[in-house]
Amino acid sequence: MLEKLKRYFQTAYTEQFNPNDKNRNWFQTDDGHKFGISKTALTDDELNLLNHLFTSIDYHEDRIYNSRIKQEWHTFLYEHTNDLPILSGVGTVRFFYFFLKTPLEDPNSFEEAIIGGFGQPILFWQSRTHGFIIDQKPQEAFTKIEFNQLINTLTSDFFVEIHGYIGQLNKFDHSLKEKFSYEYQCIEAIHQGAHQEKVMNFYEGFPLLLIESPSLADPRILSDYLIESVQEQEMLHTLQVFFRNNLNASLTAKKLYIHRNSLQYRLDKFIEKTGIDIRSFSNATFVTLAILLINKKNSLIVHDA
Repeated sequence: MLEKLKRYFQTAYTEQFNPNDKNRNWFQTDDGHKFGISKTALTDDELNLLNHLFTSIDYHEDRIYNSRIKQEWHTFLYEHTNDLPILSGVGTVRFFYFFLKTPLEDPNSFEEAIIGGFGQPILFWQSRTHGFIIDQKPQEAFTKIEFNQLINTLTSDFFVEIHGYIGQLNKFDHSLKEKFSYEYQCIEAIHQGAHQEKVMNFYEGFPLLLIESPSLADPRILSDYLIESVQEQEMLHTLQVFFRNNLNASLTAKKLYIHRNSLQYRLDKFIEKTGIDIRSFSNATFVTLAILLINKKNSLIVHDA
């Protein structure tokens, strides 16, 4: 096989292994022989074929870094440890989930397309048809537009039906493992009943969750950012008045006896902290239900005490 590759690629082929040569793609055979081929000499189809036939050797610093971080995430999420991945400047993360109708013929290219769409996410497969993405530097109020565009592109490129779900903003702390576990269960339940929607965020799917799996309705599934925000009495009162007045900012400010700019400041503060744009009906509905859920749990605790 190597002789055929040597004849085909001629001077673009070499067996003089040099990990510092970034102009070549490097591969290794099952018996340990290493060889490289100039990147400019390879078509995408040829590169995909070589990646299937041989083990790719990539010494790029970003890949080494991501490999280490991915292993740390795997240890944190799946093993009996609370050691967080060692990340610099990360205080918040968001999980994205995807479900494929059928398995992919080329999952590596699928992963590369997702990495290109997100920047440098961490991707895990839970099975051949579904998995999740860890966005380590998420936007606060993430809209569905970009994720929907990515899902549509992947659907077109890989000829497979894909459903995507956007998780909550969560703190990057030791409670994240439990938060992820609960959220993943919720997303699976939402997916069972959300057959029409190609992309949905957690907030939109929450009412469906209460119908499909009411046993999962527990404040532990909610982001700590949201719980902390609605436990602030001023913020809670502001939200309740805002909801009672049908998301009308002018009327809400009048009812609260504050300037409209002061109200906008409070709403912006909530959006920035939680990532939930409560100016939309579906998100406001979610927060309303979340408040009821938290209050119910608190009343049960007081009653038991």
